[in-house]
Amino acid sequence: MKLSQSILSLLLIITCFTSCIQVNNPYTKLPPGQWRGILKITDPDAAPPTPGLSEADQKIIDYFELPFNLEVEYVDEKMNVYLVNGKERIPVDNIHFERDNTSAKDTLLFGFPEFDTRINAFYEENFIEGTWHVDYKNGYSIPVLIQYGQAHRFIDYTVDDTYNFDGKWDVTFEFDNPEEAYPATGEFKQDGNKLSGTFLTETGDYRYLDGNAYGDKLRLSVFDGAHAFLFSGSVANDTIYGEFRSGKHYKSNWIATRNTGKQILKDPYNMTQVVGNKPANFSLKNTKSEVVSISDKIYNDKIKIINIIGTWCPNCKDEVAYLKQIKKDYPQLEIISIAYERYREESEALDLLKRYKSTMDIPWPILHGGYADKKETSESLDFLDKIYSYPTMILVDKDNSVIDIHTGFNGPATSKFKAFDEEFRKKIETKLR
Repeated sequence: MKLSQSILSLLLIITCFTSCIQVNNPYTKLPPGQWRGILKITDPDAAPPTPGLSEADQKIIDYFELPFNLEVEYVDEKMNVYLVNGKERIPVDNIHFERDNTSAKDTLLFGFPEFDTRINAFYEENFIEGTWHVDYKNGYSIPVLIQYGQAHRFIDYTVDDTYNFDGKWDVTFEFDNPEEAYPATGEFKQDGNKLSGTFLTETGDYRYLDGNAYGDKLRLSVFDGAHAFLFSGSVANDTIYGEFRSGKHYKSNWIATRNTGKQILKDPYNMTQVVGNKPANFSLKNTKSEVVSISDKIYNDKIKIINIIGTWCPNCKDEVAYLKQIKKDYPQLEIISIAYERYREESEALDLLKRYKSTMDIPWPILHGGYADKKETSESLDFLDKIYSYPTMILVDKDNSVIDIHTGFNGPATSKFKAFDEEFRKKIETKLR
């Protein structure tokens, strides 16, 4: 009897104890909610190693934090992950999560096959730690650390007297290097100390930037699987003096003044020109290694769009997404994408194009144009004088004569997108009559 009472008491103690245990993460994968990540980008002008510091300690000193945000949610037990940049939520469709028995940790892969990049990491105790790899660049990788339960992007300083950066700015990147300098338009939206916006250039926009302002300073960043951009700046006498870091090593300076209404960027329809009156003409391999020509019977007597892209280019991805809607709205219109890749080997480039076409669910042919070099691209399309940008969009009539050429793509992150869309649709509708 006493033994039974002892067992009963022990069971009651165990029951009470286990009922008080709080499971931090009942999910078999990542817990849902907000995550904050940083890419540890190195400083190309870092000082020489400090005497007495280990190599690991020196690396800690030499990196800058490029912050980004993630969201994890579950729908019918399916885990969905999104990269978040301001208003944009980019689904991460290629996710692999499994147990590594050798390290007793969970391994994680976030794949971005359309850009040929990936994050490989370990997950433990609400931390994801690993590396972002850019596979088309040999040996290119950046350490990444992602922490659960953090909603902020940059550290949110509270400063009462914060400058109002809201509005349009005339920007010059590489202003201290006249041979490399190029213009841009900065578009910023500010709500208190929260700041968002983008930069429009003659070859495209820098997509959805997110960050904050404090005092006389601003900070903005974007990470979308391909771009890893970090902008900082400070203002004096209504002039912003800034620094732009891209990826692992690139750094440049920029300067901006308030926009006075003057257009500083070239008209995208007046950059690339047709050579003489040459019709559009090419014969290139598709993702099945079949040769496709614009003169093929299927394209006879049809209005066509030639979409010059690179799979590594986020602005190109934006334009492809836009053209998918155009194709849906104007099914009689034919579209052909010509991709210029960062692999010299044709077989590697074609494998990448197959993945891109599948991932993006593109309903028209993607042809391999060659290597992603603007000089080589221009030479491969001899009916054009020069290619300035990936993407470039060419509207072609039923006889393959060029109607219009649009350089670059300022997409939905910009104020120009709506007007561009309306104008472009009118051109299509006029030609389809």
